[in-house]
Amino acid sequence: MQTVFYLARHGETKWNKGHRFQGQLDSELTELGKKQSSNLAEQIKAYNIDAIISSPLGRAVATANLCQQLLQVEVSTEKLLMERDLGAWQGQYLSDIAHQAHFEEILHGFTCRVPVDGESAVACGDRIYQGLCTIAVARMNTQLLVIFHGEALRCLLSTLGQRLNGNAYELFKNASVIKLVYCHHQQRLFLPST
Repeated sequence: MQTVFYLARHGETKWNKGHRFQGQLDSELTELGKKQSSNLAEQIKAYNIDAIISSPLGRAVATANLCQQLLQVEVSTEKLLMERDLGAWQGQYLSDIAHQAHFEEILHGFTCRVPVDGESAVACGDRIYQGLCTIAVARMNTQLLVIFHGEALRCLLSTLGQRLNGNAYELFKNASVIKLVYCHHQQRLFLPST
């Protein structure tokens, strides 16, 4: 038995476009972001999605609701899927903080180092992993579209042993999708080989 996740980053937001860190703050989807969300639903339609689970942040919920219009399945939120808390960096422009101490390690590495008042990549990855496992156990043998965030996705994949080079902006386009499977027999998440 397994639960299949299609993990998708939300559509483009105003702050994405302006190279401004959102973290657990929020900004609205752009017109392109709305179109990306609709295209995501078209792309995922063939997978017979049973439900959409979203981060509770507005940009993810807006993307989920646009997908729901085509997929016609229930939408719910899970707070464990929120974006990484970037602390004092939230709301700041990339160009304004790129010179700060440990910037590269915090946003490109998978370490316990944190931005001021923020969350480490390791803690974020663990949180997302636990959230998905909890969802999988509650929804056995389903196919789920999960709308969440680029940095959270980078942290999760690092938790699963992927070695990623670059930050979330470089690694994951808005509305991109990655398949992940929870095996109930083994009680673990894994990336399918095909």
